[in-house]
Amino acid sequence: MSEALVFRNFGLAHRRPGGEEVLLEGVNLTLPKNGFFVFIGTSGGGKSSLLRILAGLIESREPAPRMSGELIAFGKSLTGDRTESLNNEVAAILQDEGLLDELSPRQNVEMALAASGRSRKLAPALLAQAGLASPPERVAQLSGGMRKRVAVARALASSPQLLLCDEPTAGLDPEAAHTIAKLLREAHDQDEGRTTIVITHDLDAFEEFADGVLVLDRPARSLRLEPPEFRLKGQDAVAKATDAAAGEPAAVHWTRRMLLQLAAIGETIVDSVRRLPPVEMGQVVRTTVRFTLEPALFVAVAGAVIGGLATFFALRNNPIDGGFETALLTGTGKVATAVLVPMLSGFFFTARIAAGASARIGTMKRTNQIAALRMMGVNPADYLLTPLVWAMVIAMPLVTLCGVVAAALAAALATSAASGITMVGWATAYFMTVSAHDVLVILAKSTLSGYLVAVACYHLGSGPKRSGADVGESVNSAIVVGMALVLTVHAGLTFLVYA
Repeated sequence: MSEALVFRNFGLAHRRPGGEEVLLEGVNLTLPKNGFFVFIGTSGGGKSSLLRILAGLIESREPAPRMSGELIAFGKSLTGDRTESLNNEVAAILQDEGLLDELSPRQNVEMALAASGRSRKLAPALLAQAGLASPPERVAQLSGGMRKRVAVARALASSPQLLLCDEPTAGLDPEAAHTIAKLLREAHDQDEGRTTIVITHDLDAFEEFADGVLVLDRPARSLRLEPPEFRLKGQDAVAKATDAAAGEPAAVHWTRRMLLQLAAIGETIVDSVRRLPPVEMGQVVRTTVRFTLEPALFVAVAGAVIGGLATFFALRNNPIDGGFETALLTGTGKVATAVLVPMLSGFFFTARIAAGASARIGTMKRTNQIAALRMMGVNPADYLLTPLVWAMVIAMPLVTLCGVVAAALAAALATSAASGITMVGWATAYFMTVSAHDVLVILAKSTLSGYLVAVACYHLGSGPKRSGADVGESVNSAIVVGMALVLTVHAGLTFLVYA
């Protein structure tokens, strides 16, 4: 087979409320295998949209672009459901690179190698091939050009047949841009069957390396292949307004979006159960330890304040002036231990952890790190959702225990300050009606709360993120929804068990 990509009467349009934004229409084009093509056109013309279709990175929570005709990659159709057999044949270098911040540059490449079934020991050779024989230990230490090199090394880990690059020289000076262009061409030439498509506005950097120029003509809604020396004319480089085509009514569009959102919630819940066996055990352990240690002191202090104040005021505001102190302590101990402190511990835990978790996932979505995981063949649920669920299911009960213990100790000190009851007398009265059954109920409430908060954080954080404001909105939503879930679980189970 000599064709890499075949477009047959292909059309592409974005679904918008009240109409469609048509990008391509009636495209008939064949790209041969082993070609190195630069892809140009007006900004917003649909180049990145087409790249994401080829890479399998369509956002599942929004109405998918409407495709017509046929788009065939290596003999497999992309206009229907994308076949998984293409996953290891296609790799993409996205504009934001999508390097995983918590991993070292070498570990980024090693993950891609492991996901494609190749030895992790190949990572140093791939980095050296990309011009980084001795990369820094942290991604944050990488310069712009070094980030591009790591992204190239990671993309080559699967030895893809189709390599897609979205503005790989953006933000680089001319010398660095030329170096990256040369690197991509050298990587291309090392695999006789590889086809490379590079979206760029910097034709000069690729002038001596391109086999052809793929031109997306937005006004004509066409796609054509030009010789390597082709250059856009001044008027062609400026976007022109195009009429929107008739499409589904706005009500249908928003209904579609709502149904996709509901389906996404169901998918997240199913993934949280189906992918519960950990794949990234190190990630699970690190997340669990962090989620336990970070809020523990905060929750313990909050529990101590609640337990101490509740006991002190119960004794000091005794209407019988010192009478029935044992009964007051017994009631306070039961309510604080079994109901109040666990619920408020869940609130404080969620306030401390949900914001950070959803911000991290939202930022990963915004900077294409989640897209990069998909391109490597790593299910984001394995890397993010599963560790999050395990961490919160384990950490929330442990942190709740810290709050309960701190509340009890503070209650003992408050009793000593407000009354002459001995420590033994306090303990006997305070825990008189607290039983193992109460401990099981606390465990059930905190475990279920942790699971639901984890699912909510992942779902909200991994949704579409087009700006930093979207990330901030997901953080606020995670806190509000998380606290609402904690309140619902604790109130519901408390009434169910104790009413």
